[in-house]
Amino acid sequence: MEAERASGAQPRIGLEDVDLPRLGMAAMRIIGAIEQGDTGVLWQAASRLVKETTERDVFVSRLLDGRRSLGRGIGRRWTAVRVDRSRDGGPLPSGTYGALEFSVSLGGPAIPFREIVSLRREDDGVWRLAGYHAVREA
Repeated sequence: MEAERASGAQPRIGLEDVDLPRLGMAAMRIIGAIEQGDTGVLWQAASRLVKETTERDVFVSRLLDGRRSLGRGIGRRWTAVRVDRSRDGGPLPSGTYGALEFSVSLGGPAIPFREIVSLRREDDGVWRLAGYHAVREA
């Protein structure tokens, strides 16, 4: 950690450095805003990187399109969390990301889905929304 500080690199963030219950509650609030179609809350929660690279309407429609028709989730359970640091040249812009996964039933007949809320740790230490996906379970 000292070597990372001396080299100017950001220190590695691991699960031991993250307030997991708080991160989980943030993800649940985001899912609630998606279910309610609250575009203002979603844009306000978006990371700086999202706001710099994506127009508000495009970002919000990516979150809401396809999810609207599924309605509210039933029996949502938090199933996994991953915290990773991407490097320059990787598939994501460099930074620390958290992916929180939930198991939930969506749709008229309850169909099992996996929801993934992606958060990015900003320079000020605040975790902000980077993305959301709902994937039908096989």
